[in-house]
Amino acid sequence: MTETPEIVYCRNEDCAERTPAVARVSWPDGRYNPTTACAEDLEVIVSNSISEGHVVLVEPVTEHKSDAYRSYTVTHMIKELVRVRRREVGRDVRAILLEAPDHPGYDELPETIEERRKLPARFHVPVWTDTGEPPMWVCAVCWEDGVVYGWPCQVAAENGGEVFAQ
Repeated sequence: MTETPEIVYCRNEDCAERTPAVARVSWPDGRYNPTTACAEDLEVIVSNSISEGHVVLVEPVTEHKSDAYRSYTVTHMIKELVRVRRREVGRDVRAILLEAPDHPGYDELPETIEERRKLPARFHVPVWTDTGEPPMWVCAVCWEDGVVYGWPCQVAAENGGEVFAQ
């Protein structure tokens, strides 16, 4: 028996019809609520975030079975945006950090810091935050109410080769 993947839809209410999402999008600084986006919306979201200098995390949604989405990949779209941005600004975009496809969402994180430290190293990626004093890189999963842990956190430091390699 083949398992049919659940289709995730774009949350933009302005879409003419229910459109499958290609990515989950979130802003580490909490500027906007996390959302899901179709191809057209994703291009606008990423482009605007780059133009405004805001960090945006993009997690590709599993490819859909329809022909329209079979050849489309989020990574290709982001590379194209970076190419366009490089041409507009005249300088390179140095890095785009993509979360692991199975990275837990905010509501899915374990309750305690001890449990979060047990998460696989690939979830312990850096996130830039400019809301604290001083602004700094923090771990995407190592935080508690009112407390954040600088990156690399203990898990990332101990398992550095697994953070971005898997």
